[in-house]
Amino acid sequence: MLKPLLLITAIFFTAHSSAKLDTLPEEFADFGLDSDLTISYGDLDQLLKITVIDLGRSDRGFRKGQSGIGTRTRAHKNNDTALEANRFYYEEVVKANLKTGFKKIRLSLEQVPEQIPLNELVLSEQLAYWLNLYTTALLEKLIEHYPIFSTEDLLFGDNSLLDEEFITVMGHSLSLNDIQHNIVFKKFGKNKPIVMYGFHQGNIGSPNLRPEAYVGSKVYYQLADNGEEFVNSNRGMQIKGKDRLYLSVYYQQTEALFDDFEQDLKSHIEHYTNGSLKDAVESSKGLKLTIDDWHIVDLYRTHRAYGASSAINRAALEGIGGMTYGYRAADGSYITDPLTKRLAQFGRYPPQVWKKIRKLYKQRERIKGTVEIKDLDVNQE
Repeated sequence: MLKPLLLITAIFFTAHSSAKLDTLPEEFADFGLDSDLTISYGDLDQLLKITVIDLGRSDRGFRKGQSGIGTRTRAHKNNDTALEANRFYYEEVVKANLKTGFKKIRLSLEQVPEQIPLNELVLSEQLAYWLNLYTTALLEKLIEHYPIFSTEDLLFGDNSLLDEEFITVMGHSLSLNDIQHNIVFKKFGKNKPIVMYGFHQGNIGSPNLRPEAYVGSKVYYQLADNGEEFVNSNRGMQIKGKDRLYLSVYYQQTEALFDDFEQDLKSHIEHYTNGSLKDAVESSKGLKLTIDDWHIVDLYRTHRAYGASSAINRAALEGIGGMTYGYRAADGSYITDPLTKRLAQFGRYPPQVWKKIRKLYKQRERIKGTVEIKDLDVNQE
């Protein structure tokens, strides 16, 4: 049986995207039609569960301006977004040297296509793979740079972290921008712009960091959950005045996903808006991409009292999201000793599928060739 080759259409990129991968490599362009092979992310799932705090959906509330003892300085910027978005235990992760764990997982994920080519997997499995590789690599780099307060220069400055080619898959040197814009957006995003919500960028103003790994069987449900949470938060969308629609600057990165950017984006926002704001979004005239919050999603520094001589009570903040996560993340031996020793040898494929994998290898040796298919239905998974 000949495998179909997915034709990729060139997509225009916004100023935020400066990835160097010009075309989608052949190794990443195809897909399996009826494969039931799955990739396991149990190691990443465990790490995320103990390092990410789920703060729940936004209530569109505002944080009161904070000022410290002995100062008249008050912080007003981002009071509408400061209490939103999931948090990551950067402080405890650094103490526990968990960067080693994320790096080992990233290196392990890079080797997956050496075991079984991605082109043998259905689209949803491939999408989950790229999102997990991106998330792991991003966290690894942010941990490396921590402590930081704002991510803006780190992400979009002259030496952007997103353009650093430190990921290698099938011999291709990739950056985080390559994965987002030149692989996922090109291959999956044109007909499914919901993929945009799989790219957390370390700050409050970006889509949520999930406390779990993406899984092929439910990846689109996970992305839809991220999208609904983001759109219905102050950091994603706000209505000001009678008909003024303001959206996150993150959407500047998604222009390639829409034919008519402003109109299609507005329709996208309408679809995911809940409650009383839905009518307001529908009746709004025009939109502006002005909402931002570049504060890193750590636990303590983003809640600090500006100008104060001492930080906000650390013990009180540990109650956010549950004490269990805090203690586990702070205990370095709990994670780094038993877990990281297993990561390098972590089995991505269940033992029962190896027989099928060997069979696929033999089939590829016997059958060489491709069939070009135009106007392929992306929804076929």
